[in-house]
Amino acid sequence: MWVKDIFYSFQGEGPYIGVPQIFLRFYGCNIHCAYCDEPDFSHQKKNYTRDQVLAELAPLMAKKPHSISITGGEPMLQTDAILEIAPHIEVPLYLETNATMPEKLDVLLPYIRYYSVDYKPGFLKEFTAFIAKIAAYHASPFPLESGSSATNDRHLNPPKTLQETLFVKLVLTPGFSPEETASVAKAVADLGIQIPFIIQPVTPFGTVQQKASMQDIEQNFAAAQTWLSDVRIIGQTHKFIGVR
Repeated sequence: MWVKDIFYSFQGEGPYIGVPQIFLRFYGCNIHCAYCDEPDFSHQKKNYTRDQVLAELAPLMAKKPHSISITGGEPMLQTDAILEIAPHIEVPLYLETNATMPEKLDVLLPYIRYYSVDYKPGFLKEFTAFIAKIAAYHASPFPLESGSSATNDRHLNPPKTLQETLFVKLVLTPGFSPEETASVAKAVADLGIQIPFIIQPVTPFGTVQQKASMQDIEQNFAAAQTWLSDVRIIGQTHKFIGVR
């Protein structure tokens, strides 16, 4: 499995800002956002075995993380690797994903406690299917399945509400269309669910050097709030305080 980093820090995005986490950052992505702060540095990737990953995670567990962020890149490009590791981890898993590959999600559902689901322009159909699968799985009973791990947090301690489990994140670039934001929020609302919808004003990086304006923020906030009740503006706080 190709891994870029394994490290301890604090979550800097979304509603779980500030919680201590171990970050397991997989290498590679299937899309290339202009503002991405984890670009494709192939010389930084390392080829790990399952046991090597678990060995690097072990000393970090002493810091008592809230969860392990499975991130990238796009970690779902390496679903098989996640499946190798997940049964051996006893703290909740927190998946950060671009939601463009819903067909890969089913096998991960028993292992993931938290979902940070990005919307990427041009992938509304995939995004909607991704959200729908999580909502349907969360609504189902949680009996221990034959052969499942007795330490599987997802089964033994399921979140109390879908709002605890799942949130949407939309990175707001300058001039982003409020109509598109409304279509994303409507897609969520049409599933009959209300979950946190995080609008994250872009941090200038790469070829995106301008911030979203106050007008961009207000218009896109109002567009999302037409369909969803829990809409928030949250920037990348880890950038402000200087942590990874």
